[in-house]
Amino acid sequence: MNKAKEHFNESAEKYETLIEKIVTGYETFFNQALSLIPEGKTEILELGSGTGYLTEKIIAGNPEASVTCIDMTPEMLGIAMAKDTLKDVSFIEGDFTKVWPEKKFDIIISTLCFHHLNDEDRKAAIQKVHESLNDGGVFVNGDVFKPNNDFIEELLNRRWLDSMIKNGLSEKQALDMANKRKSALPFIDTPEDYREKLLNAGFKRHFCFYSYEIYSIFAAYK
Repeated sequence: MNKAKEHFNESAEKYETLIEKIVTGYETFFNQALSLIPEGKTEILELGSGTGYLTEKIIAGNPEASVTCIDMTPEMLGIAMAKDTLKDVSFIEGDFTKVWPEKKFDIIISTLCFHHLNDEDRKAAIQKVHESLNDGGVFVNGDVFKPNNDFIEELLNRRWLDSMIKNGLSEKQALDMANKRKSALPFIDTPEDYREKLLNAGFKRHFCFYSYEIYSIFAAYK
């Protein structure tokens, strides 16, 4: 998980502004990730919750939800825990490949996190997610993926670079992010690889319900 700490070269305080410049079509991406969360009393676990950017949206959309968050970065968690909107959220500091709550959930959600794991840790985490869901529960994972084609990967990375500059990053910042993706490609799944991990973990029903450029969101049902 050390890759996660290295991925952003900005301070935790600037993370939320930065993420909106980095993620192509960020509003649609995050809104789609939230779209499978039902109304009413629901037990939700968010993995890699950071500053609570997505957590605030979860609570706003479903105030009755009981939310538990895990993140390994104290600076990020400090920002989340200071938000009055998240005063009823349970926060756990730690690497979710090693730290996990002893309860079951209706929804387990993560965004832009699993690609930081190495392949074995990602397999183990997906297995743990499956074990920790109630029957009928859903795992929602919005993340970056890579194609099975070097030409398409180069094209998508170039388009992502242009999008970040258009969204307000400097050319240097955008190039740094694009180069980090290139160096991180061994850690990133293709959609096919990810589907195989879901199946091997026991998720027999799954689908990709959002895909745009390098970003996709999968739902996997127990």
